[in-house]
Amino acid sequence: MYFVCGGIPYYLRFFSPSQSVETNIRTNFLNEFSALAREPEFLLREELKELKKYFGILTALASGAVSNRQIAQVTGIEEKSLFYYQNTLIELGYIARHYPLSGKKVNKRQVRYKLDDPLLRFWFRFIYPNGSAIYQMDEKNAFVNLIRPQLDSYFGQCFENLCKEALARIYLREGLTCSYEIGEYWDKNVQIDVVGIRQDGVVDIGECKWGKVVSTPKLIQELRAKMAAFPNPENYTIHGLLFLRSHVQIPDESRIRLWTLEQLYGDCNCSAYSS
Repeated sequence: MYFVCGGIPYYLRFFSPSQSVETNIRTNFLNEFSALAREPEFLLREELKELKKYFGILTALASGAVSNRQIAQVTGIEEKSLFYYQNTLIELGYIARHYPLSGKKVNKRQVRYKLDDPLLRFWFRFIYPNGSAIYQMDEKNAFVNLIRPQLDSYFGQCFENLCKEALARIYLREGLTCSYEIGEYWDKNVQIDVVGIRQDGVVDIGECKWGKVVSTPKLIQELRAKMAAFPNPENYTIHGLLFLRSHVQIPDESRIRLWTLEQLYGDCNCSAYSS
């Protein structure tokens, strides 16, 4: 597990908030002599054996695989053999098991696996799969050709994680005094990005969108469909939330609350409501 100082992973000291995302990536990853170019590999070599299998699993997770079947298809490891490797990575704090949050008893068969460590998630998405090709180019061309085309998709996944974390901050700002659980929900018919089940009889259903909003009415319609699809076994009141990269105009009558990236993490006092 990575060394953490004061609650902050040590590797964050290599990143500068005054530099652009591109500059930080180029500086820390795209030169074979840069600080983090091979750091995950060195670390995992110290902690694990059978690196090829572990690297295969981590690459599969970083690329979007979530189920045992998907991981097995990508890695060639039999599903029944995955548990040992997954459990080791869970114990090290690199990946985690997730279950749909619905207020009902957890169905163990609905498990999904996610790569929780941010550094490993980036490294196994972009650096490891590209191998030596990255270092055969200069830093600028490596970024333009190998990183940038997939970066918005990657940011979209990260944004969902940020929004789940931010919902707890929202509850704190609003002075919520009851207990709550935050997660996501999925079944064969629907995927809900953010779910907050509160013991005051409210369920918050959130839709996250990092990319440009083409149609606000369509986005609201999609959110309402997900609100209706949530099982809601306790018949709680369901509220809708939109988490967007930037502001859009939401009709007052929609009763949908909007949070932008700046409102969640920027230094501003913007209203949380669309009005």
